[in-house]
Amino acid sequence: MTDIDVKACTTLVRTIADDIAARGANAGQDAAIGDMIAHVRAVSEVAEIRMRSALAGLYPAIGWTSEEGRPAGDDYWLYDPIDGAYHWLQGLPLWASSLVLVRCGEPVLSIVYDPAMAEAFVAVLGGGTRCNDVPVRVSPKANLAAAVVGTAVPPLGQVSEAEQDEALGLIRTVARAVFVVRPIAAASLQLAYVAAGRLDAYFENGRDAADWLAGALLIREAGGIVTDLAGDRFGWSGDGILSASAVLHPAMRATIDRVREPASEIA
Repeated sequence: MTDIDVKACTTLVRTIADDIAARGANAGQDAAIGDMIAHVRAVSEVAEIRMRSALAGLYPAIGWTSEEGRPAGDDYWLYDPIDGAYHWLQGLPLWASSLVLVRCGEPVLSIVYDPAMAEAFVAVLGGGTRCNDVPVRVSPKANLAAAVVGTAVPPLGQVSEAEQDEALGLIRTVARAVFVVRPIAAASLQLAYVAAGRLDAYFENGRDAADWLAGALLIREAGGIVTDLAGDRFGWSGDGILSASAVLHPAMRATIDRVREPASEIA
């Protein structure tokens, strides 16, 4: 990607995330949920201003889309300074910062950075995926029964009971077909782990494409497949996400298909 300085963008993500990690949450673990959410938003807003200002100076022709927004224009940046906010608030590791450049609806540059491990997962369209400059690939595992799979359970403060019930139903069905299911980290970081072969697959219901776009490119460039839960094209309007190697993806889809139709009928 000759028009984008990938190293400079990666350094920006690293620097801002390391600053967030160094200052700590400072919200108090006994604070009200509303106060904690407000604190995350305030810290994120400061980080977004820093990132947006820096990128605008480097690439003034490229637009910007917030996590809550939807794409405007052909080229835009999407940045999440604290993916895994509950981890960060609790003083836990396994949260991440992500930056993705989207062109004509497709991610072409993705960066997911884990400040606790100082690991930067970077993918460029057509250029493969690297972790701290070392090439990575998806898992070679072929047996679904031996798979270690990541996911997430959405909190009721953000979704309806029906959507949470769907997530729990999916976990129950998948858990009976694989070795183990673990909601272990921020979504972007779990997707990075699929790209690096540390997780064999990742699935999640909902419509949180903003949380998944960066990780989607990491996986594709590492040799994996990313679709929505129905196996259709992954994008802003898709229903959930399913990612795995080319070998495991069909088996994961078949497993999820057993529960998806009843779950979709929950009122």
